[in-house]
Amino acid sequence: MIGINKWQKVFFIEVTMLFLTIKGKINFTQMERYSSSPEVRFRNMFKKVFDFVSFNSLFITEQCGDELVIGFDPSYLSKSGKHTPNVGYFYSGVAGMIKRGMEFGCLAIIDVKQNTAYHLDAIQTPPVKKVDAETGLIKHYCKIFTDRINTIRKHSKILVVDGWFNKQKFVESMTFLGLEVICRLRPDANLKYIYNGPKKAGRGRPKKYSGKVNLKKIDKRVFKKTFQDDAKVIYEAVVYSISLKINIKVAYTEYLNEKGKVTNTILYFSTNTSRDSIDIVRYYRARFQIEFIFRDGKQFTGLDNCQARSVEKIHNHVNYAMTAVNIAKAIIRQDIEKDQRAVAPFKISKQSYLINFCWKEYLSTMVLTQSCKKILN
Repeated sequence: MIGINKWQKVFFIEVTMLFLTIKGKINFTQMERYSSSPEVRFRNMFKKVFDFVSFNSLFITEQCGDELVIGFDPSYLSKSGKHTPNVGYFYSGVAGMIKRGMEFGCLAIIDVKQNTAYHLDAIQTPPVKKVDAETGLIKHYCKIFTDRINTIRKHSKILVVDGWFNKQKFVESMTFLGLEVICRLRPDANLKYIYNGPKKAGRGRPKKYSGKVNLKKIDKRVFKKTFQDDAKVIYEAVVYSISLKINIKVAYTEYLNEKGKVTNTILYFSTNTSRDSIDIVRYYRARFQIEFIFRDGKQFTGLDNCQARSVEKIHNHVNYAMTAVNIAKAIIRQDIEKDQRAVAPFKISKQSYLINFCWKEYLSTMVLTQSCKKILN
């Protein structure tokens, strides 16, 4: 890793150890109790922003296989106080409502074969006014990708996001950056069949579309069945999206119950019209792995315990918490091939298998130091 000195290496390893091993709240006072360093050292060092993008990018290159996709999802963190920067009103998925607190836009790289996600970077979302909330948020999210596009494209050019990002400005911006977007459509999406018949003789504009897609009863002469098993049936077709104003590949997926009857229908799509429908479904379903980073970070590595009141300290705390989860996964995956899933070798209890495993004998200073130095050097 370029541009890092010895003291940054020592401090990074020390703080990562503390985030992995402290039980309860993780703040500067707790760090002093569990280490040989005074509290003021942690407060001063957290003012200096560490290059988490470079570290995690090298880490992902070392740990991941060859089938990667980019994941992006905002995460809400509760935060009270009148002097904390960028506190506003954001949507909380757990509460199902808008609450006062902080939000971080979290970039992750998802290894499809390992079926796990690795944290890349987390950027705090500035509060936006209610009247232009959607436009302001999309503009901010697009800037996150624009500023980091060179690093992101080193790992993958496939971006997987949830249904909220099914918006023209976002999809258009990502396509301009050279990324393929895989997302989910609304059940009442406005789509049109593309006309591929003979051209009409005479003057006038050629016919482009051949009618609206009835999503309750699709035309199976156009939508071709490409995959079927006991759980789902997938049909695919290239159609025109009215809202996105582009042609997209739609994977019309019917989910079946034990009796083989359709219980639910979900529409996934890709901006790459040559993408196989089964891959569209696989990649979108892998997107959920980013949620486990949030879960483990909040429950075990103090993601929402930060008590600082400066932008730099809050940024460092959030990224240290999520990077600690990355390190824990690397410890689990020792001696496991890159294209294989990790299986926890013990009974799952109330604690997460990920952090519980790290509390075992494998989490020693020697193991963690070697894992970090391999990347930092």
